[in-house]
Amino acid sequence: MSRALTPSILYQPCDSTSITGGPRILVCLMRHADSGEWSESRHRRAIETAHRTLGQAVAAEECAKEAQRRAESAAGTMSARYNPETVKNRIDSLQARQRADQRLLDGHERTLFVVRGVRQVEKTAPVEGAYRESVIARMEERADQISYWEGVRAEQIASGQATNYGPEDIAKGDQVQRRGQWYRVVRVNRKTVSIPSIVGGGWTDKVAYHELSGHIRAESQKEPAETSVDVEEARL
Repeated sequence: MSRALTPSILYQPCDSTSITGGPRILVCLMRHADSGEWSESRHRRAIETAHRTLGQAVAAEECAKEAQRRAESAAGTMSARYNPETVKNRIDSLQARQRADQRLLDGHERTLFVVRGVRQVEKTAPVEGAYRESVIARMEERADQISYWEGVRAEQIASGQATNYGPEDIAKGDQVQRRGQWYRVVRVNRKTVSIPSIVGGGWTDKVAYHELSGHIRAESQKEPAETSVDVEEARL
């Protein structure tokens, strides 16, 4: 009968030995069942293998946790980046920068002051040369960004994620919702509605149309929510 290739291992009780210049350590010896020899080096290799395996397992777990953390962070960043209000604000900002660059290309003027009905004007000539080419290049790139984000907003409006109110939709006395709170409209403006002070002061605050999440016309008899704020209430 052939002998098994994998030897069995027997352990000898640990001896306490001293290393010169260092602390005392415990040395455990293993005896090979076939040869009957005791081997400290075999025992140390077994310990090193166990430590290495444990270290690899711990490292793998840490890598998995870090990957999950990064994924959650990326998801949060993506969610914030595509928030409907953020998307509309980004479009407005890009369009404002586009108009500013267009003024550089066209040239522009501004009134410094008026003396006895006479306007003192500062004129700026259109930019030229390499600078003009750089302005044109960045405007073309920005136009692509505007097109992309306008597409995102259109999809959000179509799916109900975003509203698309304007001055033609809302009238004075209507109720509008902003971040869960309802307010009575004091005045309708071109880009905003004026509502009673959000913090309860005696003034009015302006809210952009894309920040509104709900609207009820004044002719509706029921109040939209118990948290509705009226002009008179804000002035108390």
